[in-house]
Amino acid sequence: MAIKIQVTKSKTIELNDLSLTSTVGELKKSFANKEKKFYETRQSFKFNKPEDKSIVRLSDDKKTLKEYGVTNEITITFKDLGPQIGYRTVFVIEYLGPILIMLFYAARPSFIFGAEASSMVYDPIAKLGIYCWCLHFLKREYETFFVHKFSRPTMPFFNLFKNSGYYWGFATIVGYPLCHPAFTAPGDMSSLSVKVGLLIWIVSQVGNFTCHVMLRNLRPAAGSKLRPIPSGFLFDYVSCPNYTFEVTGWIGFSIFTGILASYAFTLVGFLQMYDWAKGKHSGYLKAYGDDYKKLRRAAMVPFLA
Repeated sequence: MAIKIQVTKSKTIELNDLSLTSTVGELKKSFANKEKKFYETRQSFKFNKPEDKSIVRLSDDKKTLKEYGVTNEITITFKDLGPQIGYRTVFVIEYLGPILIMLFYAARPSFIFGAEASSMVYDPIAKLGIYCWCLHFLKREYETFFVHKFSRPTMPFFNLFKNSGYYWGFATIVGYPLCHPAFTAPGDMSSLSVKVGLLIWIVSQVGNFTCHVMLRNLRPAAGSKLRPIPSGFLFDYVSCPNYTFEVTGWIGFSIFTGILASYAFTLVGFLQMYDWAKGKHSGYLKAYGDDYKKLRRAAMVPFLA
């Protein structure tokens, strides 16, 4: 039989090598063979149910067309997701930038800080801030290669610039005052603010890494859409404790360095991650209903939101 695909408003094609028992993955391969421009990760398919016109999205490559309710009379609609880039590639690039930018500032090039800057003694807190900044993003690179299992292989290519712009941009505005010869710390290494801020940063890095490992262990394999309910540790109080620890880590960094731009970085990060956390929290509620609701978890901030 032929599977009808509406490519554009004026163009419909038929895929004659498929049947209703073909999987969505096979549909994508067949479509890519016919429409060379649209490789598999660039494709999205949906159709309207004849009975109520509700939209069904063919999101699981392993499910058959029949399982989704496709019949001989249905025309499937194609959507171009645009140029794609691998998740891992994006993460590597966006996390590498902040390390290189910070190390560039740390070298105190004369055309930025003046000819004498490179020979001036670094404030110990500034050194601590540089080490912590670089260690954080090295941890992220390690997680990208050895911890994370991605549910999708790619993301829109434009996201590379959006994600990198955030991290690279704030690395630029945080690194400059941190590495500047005139940097003034909020205290010395024995000050309470420095001790508290550093402690918060350390606990947060360990907590964040622990959450990522726990999430990895719940996902059976890369590409799996399975999302079991996590439990234990801070997961008993919030849906996304990895975001919680990410934000508290930058709060600690801001406290012991005293850099205003770092507080701005933390605030913007919190707003973005809270939006993501709400989406994932809603996903759990949709998937598990009352079983998840009765756990009485917040999205990201324990007991609050």
